[in-house]
Amino acid sequence: MGKRTFTVLGTIAAAFMLATTPASAADSILEKEKGWLMFTRSCGSVYSLDLSTVKATGIKYNTGCQGHVWVRVHGNGWGDWHHDKHQVTLNSPHGKFDKALVKSCADCDAHTVYPKNT
Repeated sequence: MGKRTFTVLGTIAAAFMLATTPASAADSILEKEKGWLMFTRSCGSVYSLDLSTVKATGIKYNTGCQGHVWVRVHGNGWGDWHHDKHQVTLNSPHGKFDKALVKSCADCDAHTVYPKNT
């Protein structure tokens, strides 16, 4: 077989794999209200973020997915991302949290949550 045959076969194989591989599903929002968000990924893990102006708690509820819960808060500016296999809790001693982001993996899209009234 010549180089062209291998190239064509490789292209066909790649197209077949793309056609039969399910696209990664977006997160499904389970509950959302001011100060609270709960969502799930297609792999079965459930994540939440509970946010007030003084405290942010992100939780990964089960191990359907590998990876961590990721949380980032905004007060006077955006803080760094914090992540953990099960839970991230961040505190603002001066009550300055005005929004936060939560996501289910390092490269996943983040969801914005605004604090509930405290």
